[in-house]
Amino acid sequence: MTNGKYFLSIDNGTQSVRAMVFDGEGQLIAKSKVEIEPYFSSQKGWAEQHADYFWDSLCQACQELWPQLSIPREAIAAVSVTTQRATVVPMGEDNQPLRPAISWLDQRQVDTKPKLGKLESALMSLIRAKPLVDLMHAEAEANWIEQNEPEIWKEIHKFLLLSGYHNYKLTGQYNDAIASTVGFVPFEYKTQQWADQKDWKWRAMPIRPEMLPRKIVISKMGRLSKWESKHHVLPVAKNSMYE
Repeated sequence: MTNGKYFLSIDNGTQSVRAMVFDGEGQLIAKSKVEIEPYFSSQKGWAEQHADYFWDSLCQACQELWPQLSIPREAIAAVSVTTQRATVVPMGEDNQPLRPAISWLDQRQVDTKPKLGKLESALMSLIRAKPLVDLMHAEAEANWIEQNEPEIWKEIHKFLLLSGYHNYKLTGQYNDAIASTVGFVPFEYKTQQWADQKDWKWRAMPIRPEMLPRKIVISKMGRLSKWESKHHVLPVAKNSMYE
């Protein structure tokens, strides 16, 4: 017999979105899977996908899950989300994506170099880290957007990873988990937080601190938004938390 609590886990991978419900003892009681197109490519080496396509697929996976449940959906106490890493979603002031998400499979690069100070550059060369710093700058999606789509870059309110986008859609808050932060963003893995303002990463890419979501350790991301709970995806218990 379980403790009466059930948990919904959502996994937006590269080739599919899965939704699974577990009981309080960790036993899987229902699951669904929706196959997705990983990306479309308008130019060689590009890999993009519309963020709302990922979201609609997440919604579909949940809707296909509900008929399998032997429990009321309201018995679900919490939700967790994991996604493919390093896929970025630039958001505007209206909280809508400004352009298609750039997939982790994308191969485009810029041919500029990071604007490091003389001392920083010398130190990076001394410890033989300069090639890695240059590569990070070249592959960072933020640099490509700023240099090739400057009008879009000016309009970016939040620069999110796909996990942060789903978190926003579910809760209405710009939060993301530390464990989900894998990509070309100014994150310091030693401190498990956004890099200090003096860190070279801020000079290797044009992202500003206010453009980033709040980072949270594995804990409560926020409450499911009333709209999503009532109309669309996750009609879970009134006081349930998205964790």
